[in-house]
Amino acid sequence: MIRVTTRYLASTFIPPFVIGFVFFIAFLNTFYMLRIIDLIVTKGVEISIVLGMVLNLSVTFFSLAAPLSAFFATLYTLNKLSDDSEIIAMRSFGITKFKIYLPFFLVSILIAMTIVSLDSNYIPKANSNFKNTILKLTSRGMLTSIQSGQFFTDIPNATLFAEEVSNEGNNFRNVFIHVRDKKSSEQRIIFSGHGSLIKIYADEWHAPSLRMHLTDGNIVKLNPSGEQIEKVLFNEYDFPIFSADFASEMLDKDSMKTNRELKKAIEKRKNDYIFKNRVPPANPDEVNERKNDRHLIIKSQIEFYARFITFPQIILFVLLGFSLGIKNARGGGGNNTIRAILILLGYYGIYFLSLSLAQKELLSATVASFAPSVILTCIAIYYFKKLDWVS
Repeated sequence: MIRVTTRYLASTFIPPFVIGFVFFIAFLNTFYMLRIIDLIVTKGVEISIVLGMVLNLSVTFFSLAAPLSAFFATLYTLNKLSDDSEIIAMRSFGITKFKIYLPFFLVSILIAMTIVSLDSNYIPKANSNFKNTILKLTSRGMLTSIQSGQFFTDIPNATLFAEEVSNEGNNFRNVFIHVRDKKSSEQRIIFSGHGSLIKIYADEWHAPSLRMHLTDGNIVKLNPSGEQIEKVLFNEYDFPIFSADFASEMLDKDSMKTNRELKKAIEKRKNDYIFKNRVPPANPDEVNERKNDRHLIIKSQIEFYARFITFPQIILFVLLGFSLGIKNARGGGGNNTIRAILILLGYYGIYFLSLSLAQKELLSATVASFAPSVILTCIAIYYFKKLDWVS
């Protein structure tokens, strides 16, 4: 009887979980669809590449969609079982709440282990593949995107305008470029009579370096208030549009590293930080550099712990959904569903607040990552103990 009940409850939970999982993945994908559609329209991307990008993008959302899907699937399943009086029937046979909860617990363990396993290697690679494809397509289509008499804004921190574009986007006449330095807020305005694009490929896959070779022009430097501080005339000048260093920086984020690579990166950053702090900083620049190094270590630790926090999240969300999803014999339970959703929102509020405090160095990365789960554990166990099993 128990085995039959266990299989039945597990099979009842899985379909709404799968539907919810697909829904959340599709919903999260919509935030990137405009960018993908823009690539299709402006760069002429093949459908096979687009499908690969969507697949990789979907995989990156697994660790976010799985806990939410498990939570709402549990709530839905228990509400339905209560409405159909199946919970009462199981209780009449003497089945305890622990045995009814067992299949949900086992399935949540299986889902959590799968997501954590994927998050250690496959999900970071999928994220890297997606970003790498975006960079490659962006740089590949750079030649066709620059149009005569139109402002071009795809260059990082710069706006380009050319009065005339010829030779399939390779040659330009009367070029205007406005560049803004984010760090110093200084601006550069570049005028040139002629320009041509030069592409240098590192290899077949990675995004190439792009630079514009300008002739017969001048560079005007402005301070943050817009006053001219320097003017330089040039016969030839190379303006970097998309450098290999920029591409490497974009593709070297912690979210794209496997667990092993990220762990090694954190250890190296810690050792470098300790080595630098053997002597006091010599100037304010070194103080800021060490502060940035310390901040980068904390961010890396948060990223590393986030890959393991999914495990308790899924289990606790299922336990919370189970404890508040069962309606009593008088048909009540609507308030419990609202309460469960409010607790879920409160959990994420505390979680993101903790991460913010950790980045400000007011909490350790470990405490910020796992303390909200400890709080949620206490809440979920409290409501589980409060379950009314009197028919």
